[in-house]
Amino acid sequence: MKNTLFLFMLLAIVSCSDTDDSTGLVFDQDSYDTNRELWENSGIVNYSFSQEYSTISTGPQPELTTVVKNGELDTIYSQSSENEDQIEYFVHCETMDEVFDYIDNIVESCNEAINSSDNIMDGADIEIEYDEKYYYPIKVKCSGSYPDEYDGFDGGLSTVMYITDFEVN
Repeated sequence: MKNTLFLFMLLAIVSCSDTDDSTGLVFDQDSYDTNRELWENSGIVNYSFSQEYSTISTGPQPELTTVVKNGELDTIYSQSSENEDQIEYFVHCETMDEVFDYIDNIVESCNEAINSSDNIMDGADIEIEYDEKYYYPIKVKCSGSYPDEYDGFDGGLSTVMYITDFEVN
């Protein structure tokens, strides 16, 4: 009995000790899967939304508005007419399904970078906030973490996408 109690206490101490949380991928896959399934099951195929993307290296892009009909892109335009002919060069998603695909790509890219000996990133944190009524992502934030010897590293992974003004048409 003493040995069992000692083993239990040892396991409790080890599991509660400080660990380096900056390594690996932090992402709530279960929440993502649940919300994606709920979005897909909603059957919404006619809608519009605005999106804004920003990254540490390029700064914010102009806000884009997307109109989707029958699950396909109908129209995409910039809130600023001066950017109208440059939309194809901006990071954007044409449908809500593409927003979910964008998240899949981020997860895959982060895992590849973290596990690559050619990349200094040793961890990433992907935070997704979802709309409570329709279950689509309203905020997608991704940031990379790097070993201590790169303290002050200028650059790295830091992106955010906001989805706003969603309307079912």
